[in-house]
Amino acid sequence: MERNTYSYIQMNTSTYLLQGCDQVALQIRRKARFTGEGYPDYIFTEKYSDIELSTEMIGLNLIYINQLAAVLEGTLRTFICEVMQVDAGKIGELSISKKSDDDYGAICRAYSITKKYKEDVEFKGGWDNLKRQYKEVLNKNIDSVLDKEKASGLNSIFTLRNVAAHGTAIITPKEKLEDGNEADYPFKWQRKLQSLSVYVKKEFDLDLLDALQHPSLSYHFTELVKEFLNKFRGGANLPINSEALFNNLGNYSFGYQNHFEFP
Repeated sequence: MERNTYSYIQMNTSTYLLQGCDQVALQIRRKARFTGEGYPDYIFTEKYSDIELSTEMIGLNLIYINQLAAVLEGTLRTFICEVMQVDAGKIGELSISKKSDDDYGAICRAYSITKKYKEDVEFKGGWDNLKRQYKEVLNKNIDSVLDKEKASGLNSIFTLRNVAAHGTAIITPKEKLEDGNEADYPFKWQRKLQSLSVYVKKEFDLDLLDALQHPSLSYHFTELVKEFLNKFRGGANLPINSEALFNNLGNYSFGYQNHFEFP
């Protein structure tokens, strides 16, 4: 196996998407109205029940959460790809030093498999795919980083992203449908949105369509993502690109003009 050297330009879209989130979050902050006592400068840390619902927030929340999901997925995908790139490089160097050994063929096959799997990780998107890849490559269960309730909330971000990204309607039955109605159109939506609906009901005491009107919805999910990333990272040293992306999202301040690292 010979060394191949080539140059390329890389742009981490996660950073630019997060920069775009800034503009949406600033709009949400400007439009949000506090109905409780006093005049807090930053209302997102106040009780959710003291903040006014507005239909203006629906589009802003959908745009923001759609981008937030992409930033989180992109950040985690960059990390696993960088780890595999380092692994492939080490295997490649080993193969060069073991050219005359009986194990040379096996080492080359390991390199090819690692390189191909890295490309699959890069090109096969989706949250569920990424969670499976983390388990297979790093033996890391993404769903176990937070407690069960918060993990459900984190996964709910991607449920909402999948709806918003395709511009489809959101259907919520007016009454809970019981088993036996599985073939009915509203039941399919009830099942699809169940974990998201349960989560926002507990956190906001609102049904999903009302929660989308809440100015703090995007803030809430941002704080959840930050908690996840910081616990996921721990005190570990990260590859250079991943470190910048983790810092950008982990230190993000909702509703302020943030400054980002561009790896």
